[in-house]
Amino acid sequence: MREYMDVAELSKKHSEKHPSSQQKRVLDLIRTFHGGIAHLSLARDTKQAEWRSMGEKAVAKMSQFESMSKWNFENKSKLLQAELHYVEEHLESAEAAYKASIKSANDHKFIHEEALAYELFGMFCVENRWVDKGTKQLHIALEKYKEWGATKKANDLQLFIDLV
Repeated sequence: MREYMDVAELSKKHSEKHPSSQQKRVLDLIRTFHGGIAHLSLARDTKQAEWRSMGEKAVAKMSQFESMSKWNFENKSKLLQAELHYVEEHLESAEAAYKASIKSANDHKFIHEEALAYELFGMFCVENRWVDKGTKQLHIALEKYKEWGATKKANDLQLFIDLV
């Protein structure tokens, strides 16, 4: 479910092999967003400065995307900011950014990204011993993934919820 090392390695290989260009902006966006989540999670888990630096670059780059289109990129930018705040152990700021990401994704009808924001917020809560609050967020994420049609993701998340 959370194979961040695999995502980070694939992102790095792809970045080296295929540098960004105007024609590849969509791929760059996807790589920045998902790679950023992976890098910041790895920074939190390993305390390695390299992962944190890569995550910070993703936050900065997503902020640039957000300045071009708040509608499309605000929720992604807020989610990466939440993850960075979590790395920095600024828990109140992280919680506020997770909630802002969820609201933006909901307002703009990005159900899959709303589900991801709920999932990461739920993990954040569980990892910080707010188990009831976290479980609630994870259940909302589960329902959003089902609504979106992501059956495999919903099944994987249900397995995790059952362990909490």
